Amino acid sequence: MSAMPIQPHAAALDFARLAERLEALVKVKTPKIAVLGDFCLDKYLYVYPELDEISVETKSVAYQIRATRLFAGVGGTIANNLRALGADTYCFGAVGGDGEGYDLLRELRKIGANTDGIVVSDGILTSTYMKPMRPAPVFTGGPLQSPDEGAWIEGNRYDVRNPERVPEETVAQVRERFLAKLPTFDAVVVSDQFASGSEAVFSAEFRKFVADAARENPNVFFLCDSRFFINEYRETLVKCNANELFDAYAVAHGAQERRETTLDGDSETKVDKLCEAAEWLARRNRRPVLVTRGASGSILVEIDAQERTAATEIPTNRVEPPIDICGAGDATNAGLAFAKALGFSLAEAAYLAGVVSSITIKQIGVTGVASVPQVLDALRKNAARQK
Repeated sequence: MSAMPIQPHAAALDFARLAERLEALVKVKTPKIAVLGDFCLDKYLYVYPELDEISVETKSVAYQIRATRLFAGVGGTIANNLRALGADTYCFGAVGGDGEGYDLLRELRKIGANTDGIVVSDGILTSTYMKPMRPAPVFTGGPLQSPDEGAWIEGNRYDVRNPERVPEETVAQVRERFLAKLPTFDAVVVSDQFASGSEAVFSAEFRKFVADAARENPNVFFLCDSRFFINEYRETLVKCNANELFDAYAVAHGAQERRETTLDGDSETKVDKLCEAAEWLARRNRRPVLVTRGASGSILVEIDAQERTAATEIPTNRVEPPIDICGAGDATNAGLAFAKALGFSLAEAAYLAGVVSSITIKQIGVTGVASVPQVLDALRKNAARQK
């Protein structure tokens, strides 16, 4: 595989023009975007140490919770970002017939997402991340802090994951509901985030179903984000971080085990190797690849009908600390799909996705979202600096 020259995109960006086009396009079009795949419930439990009790039954400490917060997570975070941008958002997946499933559907409906595509099954557990939160510094008496007051530290998380494969009849209903609506969508974001052993709707067969659906609906933009299985996708644009790309490349070239990804920062600097791995994945999937590199921006590798590839370096929209990167990848997914659905080129959409993500990471302690006015404000500030 020959090395590709990487083209800088920063010089080609006219921030003022991007802002003008975005402002005009959202006035005439509301994108219809589907989120397909993994959803979970993020459940924050606010613990007040001053109220600890000793259990009469066990003699152990009984931690006292005086506030809770619920959010739709994983695919729900993407949906939340899409709704904040103004997209009509449709969710497709499966939840259990349990309280967590009820809460997850309620949170999705609360943000205005359409949940008709989510199948409720008594045969599965709803994926749930339970996050104990404690005040920092330790609460020392007086009126109880609300979740909005002071600083809170997340303790060891408790994850509820479905332990067995989702019943085939449930997966079949998800496929049926998705295909019935698919031709009406501008874009589809595939959220494939759980490893084997934490089973949701995904399997090798379901990933093939996604590829077939993308191939048969060429007018719909398909974007896939998969933490562990990007090298199993075909016919969809893949968005991944540097370590996820290197993991997939290593496994495809003889590595014995798939490694858990970690963002140590070193992978993001290896531009030549990233381009080589992204070109391999673009040829294998027959679609573009977007590799995110945190503060270094991203690299877009595109492939044309003659299977010629080209790499473009997408700059970041830099923001100053403090930042919280929780949900940054999901914000990028939403921004990319939203911009592409409006008609921006892939390179422009990748930059706008980075702007969306840069706004969300400034929202500390929550999974942030970005609105179109906030994106426009960031673009106009960049335009002022560009003069």
